[in-house]
Amino acid sequence: MSNRARLVALILLTAVGTAYAAQVAEIPFAPITPSIIAQGGTGVASAQGWDSFFLNPAGFSRSNGSLTIATSGLWAYLRPDQALSMGVKALSTRPSPADYASFLASQVTGGGFGLGSSVGTGYVGNGLGLGVGLIVDSLAHGPTLLGATGDLTGTIGFIGGMSVPLSLAPGLTVHVGGAVRPMIRIHVLMDNAATLGALGAIASGGDVFAALNSASALYGVGIGVDVGTILEAGWFTFGIACRDLGGTQFRYSENALASLEQSFSSQGKLPAGTASLSDSYVIPMDLGVGVTLHPDLGRFSGWIDPSLSLDLDDLTGLISGARTVWTALHVGGQARLLSLFFVQAGVNQGYFTAGGGLKIPLLDVSFAVFTQELGYYVQDWPRAGATLDVSIRL
Repeated sequence: MSNRARLVALILLTAVGTAYAAQVAEIPFAPITPSIIAQGGTGVASAQGWDSFFLNPAGFSRSNGSLTIATSGLWAYLRPDQALSMGVKALSTRPSPADYASFLASQVTGGGFGLGSSVGTGYVGNGLGLGVGLIVDSLAHGPTLLGATGDLTGTIGFIGGMSVPLSLAPGLTVHVGGAVRPMIRIHVLMDNAATLGALGAIASGGDVFAALNSASALYGVGIGVDVGTILEAGWFTFGIACRDLGGTQFRYSENALASLEQSFSSQGKLPAGTASLSDSYVIPMDLGVGVTLHPDLGRFSGWIDPSLSLDLDDLTGLISGARTVWTALHVGGQARLLSLFFVQAGVNQGYFTAGGGLKIPLLDVSFAVFTQELGYYVQDWPRAGATLDVSIRL
């Protein structure tokens, strides 16, 4: 075969391989934060403090300074009403293994069952945002409990960015910000056997990671870029933010999860693994807009301080027809009471959300119940859940 023929054959093989390669959507680097999800998932226009890392980097210059010494969040994907009923039953009579299996089956075959957690620390204020966080998220789903599969994703992210306030006129200020987010991610692909093993370990109080040792794991790095602006005009703020600009691709290698654990514990690093993955794994770009109304009640603001927000996310998906307006719409409100307590409610992608909490010097505690839509239309694939967050801040 001549060199020209070899070149033509190589081009054809590359084209065929590219045609069959798929782009797999990775989950974004964002915890299920009560203060955000309770308000229907809004925050593009009201972002400030720690939440700016996950909403809009323009919020870095909207406060004098907030140091989050430590924040920790826990969430569960399940039906809160069914979980409460199961908890009440556990208090009165010890549930049988069949009861636990029935509960898990109803969650897995519904919106899905999963657990997640996050920890982090960071500083936001005076135009600077520096933080680091670890987020672990999982989900098991299937037509039956015995036919379930799942995913487990753990990500360490380092966030650094700046925002600049520009005074356009009296009472009119625009904040322009950006952030860079290097990440290390392990994405465990849970087949049916691994998923059933993990669910069994959860039900019996066993070692979940031991059940996943044989599961295949993807691991690698990605660098995300976020940009955004917030316009403050009296009682109103208008925001636009682009998260994961252009899509954030992870350069993955593949190995068994047990090999990763062994290599990291013995050598302090991840193994080389296999890098010949045909698919590309990308956090899709999310372009969103929002508006917030925050009236100044003057002397009464110490008693009650309300706000109302409306967001549209994934504008590119809306334009292309990949999303419907309802699944991209987020509406929510908050009322701070006596400068200590707050209550929140909203509509997230067509589903009601609610939450509240306590904010005192050094300590923030918040909780929320929510539903998210994972499908194309409302009621396609609703995933319910509950989340709790405790933070120590200065």
